[in-house]
Amino acid sequence: MKKSTGNDSNSTDLRLRAEKRLGETRTATGPHPKKEDTSKLIHELQVHQIELEMQNEEIMQARAEIEVSLEKYSDLYDFAPVGYFTLTDEGIIREVNLTGTALLGEDRSRLINRRFGLFISDETNSIFHSFLRKVFGDTTRETCEVVLKNNSINIHIEGTAMEAGKNIGRLCLVVAQDITKRIRAEEALHKKTEEIDCFFDVALDLLCIAEPNGSFRLLNPAWERILGFTREELMAERFFEFIHPDDVEMTRKAIATLVSQQEITNFTNRYRCKDGSYRWFEWRSVPVGTLIYAAARDITERHRIAEALQKAHAELECRVEERTVELKEALTEIKAMKDQLETENIFFREENKMKYQSANILGESNGLKNVLYQVEQVAPMNTTVLILGETGTGKELVSSAIHNMSPRKDRPLIFVNCAALPANLIESELFGREKGAFTGADIRRVGRFEIAHGSTICLDEIGELPLEIQAKLLRVIQDNKFERLGSSQTIMVDVRIVATTNRNLKEEVRNGRFRLDLYYRLNGFSITVPPLRERKEDIPLLVEVFTERYSRKLGKQITSIPKETMKALQDYPWPGNIRELESVIERSVILCPGRVLHLIDELDICLSPLSSTVRTLDETERNQIHKILSETEWRIDGKDGAAAILGLHPSTLRSRMHKLKIFRPKTKEPV
Repeated sequence: MKKSTGNDSNSTDLRLRAEKRLGETRTATGPHPKKEDTSKLIHELQVHQIELEMQNEEIMQARAEIEVSLEKYSDLYDFAPVGYFTLTDEGIIREVNLTGTALLGEDRSRLINRRFGLFISDETNSIFHSFLRKVFGDTTRETCEVVLKNNSINIHIEGTAMEAGKNIGRLCLVVAQDITKRIRAEEALHKKTEEIDCFFDVALDLLCIAEPNGSFRLLNPAWERILGFTREELMAERFFEFIHPDDVEMTRKAIATLVSQQEITNFTNRYRCKDGSYRWFEWRSVPVGTLIYAAARDITERHRIAEALQKAHAELECRVEERTVELKEALTEIKAMKDQLETENIFFREENKMKYQSANILGESNGLKNVLYQVEQVAPMNTTVLILGETGTGKELVSSAIHNMSPRKDRPLIFVNCAALPANLIESELFGREKGAFTGADIRRVGRFEIAHGSTICLDEIGELPLEIQAKLLRVIQDNKFERLGSSQTIMVDVRIVATTNRNLKEEVRNGRFRLDLYYRLNGFSITVPPLRERKEDIPLLVEVFTERYSRKLGKQITSIPKETMKALQDYPWPGNIRELESVIERSVILCPGRVLHLIDELDICLSPLSSTVRTLDETERNQIHKILSETEWRIDGKDGAAAILGLHPSTLRSRMHKLKIFRPKTKEPV
């Protein structure tokens, strides 16, 4: 239905339609009574009334259509993907759609007549006010980006000033769009770009962007490092100028194939370095539009190796016999390494046994209690400890106790008997050796100090070390580093040192057989283990323990020890200390026929008082060893040998005999 516009044409049309409706009304209500006095005025009034009714219907229909349209536009306005605001020149909000209220996080009723700037962060508030001044100062469209205070949302604002009427003045229509995701994406892209740039700069391979005609567009720093030219020097020429003349044509064909087929192409060529030499490169190139993206790996060493292999292949038949010999030598070395591993395995098992022997420190004497107190105090520290005492007093058990009470107890204690090692091999044993370090060094050997890294090393009888080894040991104590024999590479270790000796080191220093500086380093904390003759009250307990141990071992049942036997044992001065006592008890258990322990003839042989001619500990030890050797007819090894009776390893006994100059009576030669 068309709306009335108020012009003459529409009025005429409206009148005609009104008369038509009046006629229809009269037809429906019956014939109009004919009255001659019906005036024209009444007719006009009726027509006019119908016109008014029809106009009213049209107005109502138009209003309904407008309301429907307004509802549609209101939905479009409120639920638009961007926020719409109407602001005054002071930034006061006059109108806002629902999207705008969601951005600001407030209801529409609470936003009207509030300043838009209150919702903007302090950092970007000045940007908004500058934007507002520009909008009202000019008719052009202005934009800016700000951050909302409450939710840290980034929004893009676009505004235009407009005239709102005489009484209202100028207003600004603002469109606000959430660009937080875009900002985050840009930041992520920027970060990714920085990562790519960083990768480009630190890459070890050659990276470049070039044109097919040979012009460089971009080079990474690896070009300068590998070829020696600056990137400016390289980019001033076409890359064909740096390629080996024999490789130029091949490179041109590869690039032509790359461009024509638009696929990844691999090839190799040689590039000239600044010093005139050439290096081989393996290229992988990718076409990107009209440009070439390429990466090259330096394979010069691979080519050299390949050439060497080719040369070696040509000589292979002539060297078959030589290689066979080398293979046999390698098998020999493998066997030697296997033997070494087995030896080291045995060594660790022996050291593991030592870990549990600290419980064998038996006694209740004040001297022994003082030793154990010192052990408890120094064990948790990392201090070097020097254990002093006569042979056979159990110095190695004290060192084991120190290790087992220390923070290093989870690793095995490494035990080294310095007296049992030959002087020419002791450096190799302690610090290791490289293959070929000396004649007979067929394999590389790891030294005891390397094995003891993170643990404790016990240097038993340290007074026997040669002076040249003492200097190297001093460096390990001071700096925790050393070199293997035959190597210049320094090895760092974390090792705690516990040393034992039966020598008077002060006297050894005065005689020039021990370094004074090493003595001071070792003597930071010393523990003196008292000899058995000074702790006689411990002898009954030791005798009982040894008797029970060997009775169980030998399958005997000895239940008592006479007082006379115990007194004889307590009266004897024991020059061999606990080791000698244990040997005497073992022999007595072996020879005992019943349940009562008797010493029988051992009292005459082993328990005689010290001779008046004995003046030193070495003489006492020499005398005792000589007696046991005479009794065993100079047999050292075996179950009934002198080493087993004295409680020593056979090699240790031989070393002591050599040191104390004990010879066979007839031959006068060392055993």
